[in-house]
Amino acid sequence: MLTRCVFVALAACLSGLASAQSARQEGTQQIADLGACKLSSGKVILDCRVGYRTFGILNQHRDNVVIVPTWLNGRSKDLVSLFGTSPAPQHLVDTSRFFGVALDAFGDGVSSSPSNSKRQPGPEFPQFTTEDMVRAQYRVLTEVLKVRHVHAAVGLSLGGHQVFAWSTLYPTFLDRAVPIVGSPQATNFDRLSKQIVVDAIEADPDYKHGHYTKEPALTLANEIGVQMLTTPAFRNAEATREHYDEWLARIEAPQRQDANDRVWQARAILSHDVLHGRSIAEVARSLPAKFLIIVGAEDRMVTPAPALAWAKAIGAETYISHGECAHLIMSCDAAAVSERVRRFLSEPASTPGGR
Repeated sequence: MLTRCVFVALAACLSGLASAQSARQEGTQQIADLGACKLSSGKVILDCRVGYRTFGILNQHRDNVVIVPTWLNGRSKDLVSLFGTSPAPQHLVDTSRFFGVALDAFGDGVSSSPSNSKRQPGPEFPQFTTEDMVRAQYRVLTEVLKVRHVHAAVGLSLGGHQVFAWSTLYPTFLDRAVPIVGSPQATNFDRLSKQIVVDAIEADPDYKHGHYTKEPALTLANEIGVQMLTTPAFRNAEATREHYDEWLARIEAPQRQDANDRVWQARAILSHDVLHGRSIAEVARSLPAKFLIIVGAEDRMVTPAPALAWAKAIGAETYISHGECAHLIMSCDAAAVSERVRRFLSEPASTPGGR
């Protein structure tokens, strides 16, 4: 009897330690080593790594998962505020119900990137696509986390592009999809904005065709990127005319992301297209996932028309934000976005596919 009591006490203690360890690990950076990742081009990322962070508790069926890929030039640590138990304006994923997984995209400096590859550094790193990002993330979920099914994929900007890719590459693996200011296909205007940034980076004399030893400042590229993100009204409200020089200095300041990483991710958007020659309506109607489409009416980074056409083709719930922050939708319309996303994720699926 004493032995049994000791065993029970020990088990409870170990369980408590495991819970405490899990709590300490929630939201911390983790890295999945995948070996080699073959790309759609036929090339291979050697020593392929994908960063991720987890939030909440994975249920016994391992299917209460909501994944959130990173946006352009973003990292999973930038997504931490999107997860939480309270209905706060920034919280998109209720971690009291769902097991959230934030995923670092290729080229963000955490997952395999030109900046951190030892065997394929800088310009030697192979170009990837948004679909290549998603294929590697699928391996993290299935091979590392042993996830059987995903309740939903939610993403903003490049993260929204990846949500569309998730729905087409693995249509039976997820029930719901929430692309926010994302698109199934980059329009010519979208591509032009990325091309201008790429050209500005490559034209900088300090870039040196990607063989720089000191990070280039990229003043012009930084200015262009900021100008495209919001409406003029949003930027005009950030500073008075008298403080223009200070405001401009903040905009021109060096960014966190490595220059080559920025170019590689921008090129991924230049080629972004989950339709592959088919129409938006044909592709959208072929998928079982239920969609919530969220766009910015004044978005200059991601043209809302393709996502809206997708929504119209399947009768998906749609929210059009008219906030002056435009592409930076969570800067001025977070409460409206969060309320819709959390409600959509909590609704019971009407069919096995969720539609």
